[in-house]
Parts: sequence; C-alpha cells; structure tokens
Amino acid sequence: MSAPILQAKDLRAGYHGCEVLHGISFELHAGEVMGIIGPNGSGKSTLLKALTGLLPLLEGSAQLAGKNLTNLGSRERARLCAVQPQVEVPLFDYSVREFVLLGRHPHRPLLGTATANDQHATDTALTTTDLHSLARRSIRSLSTGEWQRALLARALAQDTPLLMLDEPAAHLDPGHRYDTHALLQKLSRENQRAVLCVSHDLSLAAEFCDRVMLLHNGHLRVLGTPSDVLQEHLLQEVFHCPALRVTTNPHTGQPGVVFAR
Repeated sequence: MSAPILQAKDLRAGYHGCEVLHGISFELHAGEVMGIIGPNGSGKSTLLKALTGLLPLLEGSAQLAGKNLTNLGSRERARLCAVQPQVEVPLFDYSVREFVLLGRHPHRPLLGTATANDQHATDTALTTTDLHSLARRSIRSLSTGEWQRALLARALAQDTPLLMLDEPAAHLDPGHRYDTHALLQKLSRENQRAVLCVSHDLSLAAEFCDRVMLLHNGHLRVLGTPSDVLQEHLLQEVFHCPALRVTTNPHTGQPGVVFAR
C-alpha cells in the first residue's frame, strides 16, 4: 500500500491547556473516504482543527503527504489540504463565483490574477455542486443550504489531494445531502483524493465511507468498516440512546440507523 496522505500519531490537543483529544492515531490513504462520527462534544471538529494546524498540538504529530504539519507554511498546507468548516460567516459581499475562486489562491502568486486553469477549476466546482446558475448571486443572499454548497465548491476548486470536511451536508435537503456524499465517494475513486468527513448522518456515512472513526469523549473508540463500527449496542451506549436500531439496506447491504421505541 502507498504511503498515507494523512497520518496522526498519538495526537493530543485541546483548548486553554485542557486536553480534549486523547492520543488519536490513524492513517488515511489516497482513494479512501473516512467518516468521523460521534456525539456532540466528542472531539470531531477539534480533530479537524488539530489536523489542519488551526489548533496547536499538545503532544503527538500529524503528517500531510509525509510532511510534518508543524513544518508547513500556510500556503503549502493549503496546496495539500482543502477544508470546509462547519461554520463560516461571509465577511465580504462576493458573488458566488468570486467566493469559489478564492479556493485557487494557494496555486498562484499573491498578486497574480486568475489563470485559465483557475477559471476552469472554478467552473467545474460550481457545476459539481449545482451552483452554476447562482454564480452571479451575492453570497449574502444564499440560503443556509446554498451557502453550505458554496463552502464545498470553494474546497473542491482548491484541487488538493486531501479534503477535510466538517459536516458538509448539514442544512442540505435530502437530495443534495445524498448527492454530496456520492460526490465525495466519486472524487476519491476517480481522482484518488483522500477524504476525511465529519457527519451526523450515520446511515449516509455507512453508505459512502470506506472506513468510519467513532469518537467518544475525545478518545478513538473504534475505527473500521461501517459494519464494524455501526454496532447497535455500541451506538446505543455512545449516543446514550436506547432507541437507536441498526438495520441493513436491502439494496446495498450496508448498515443503516433508525429509531424505534
């Protein structure tokens, strides 16, 4: 197997000296989609921040494409990894197209203008996320779901070997939610991108992720295939919800999660 795109070893991180993540270790390879699931406050978003350098590590190490995260400058890091945050407030009144084009900044000089390659990557990202018809709209006029897709489009335009996405399908309608997960799987398969994706939709994570990481109280509880991780007794314990039931999708054979009283 090729060297991992992303590697975390005994990663520990937190806020104001308080440790939130406790010794997280895993590897992510090209062409693989890994989901991160877990209850609120389990450390999912904190893990993405630590892996992208937004949160200093207390201990351990993280490597992107074989390079130590702490040794990477912001532009070099942005050429290796694109991030879609869970929450971002638009600071300027860009058009949707101008906003998505921002994803191309790591690939050109600081004062350089957009090239034909930049324009093509932007067009592709807009089309892929079903936003081309909104390209001239102000980002401040978008619905919450449209804004979520614009964030994803900017990350796709960045054209990196690694995508880190914090709930990319939050606020989306069922059709776009399904399409987003299918798109991420397609990108990993056809373009050999590595995808690390936080999701609260356990069934979609099981359907489209090769492996799933379950976090609980800042610890890596289990990492494996969707069938390995989506065990009824384990989910009921971690989510403190006896009503959770694991079923099997009759069309794909993948596990799914429903509620039953």
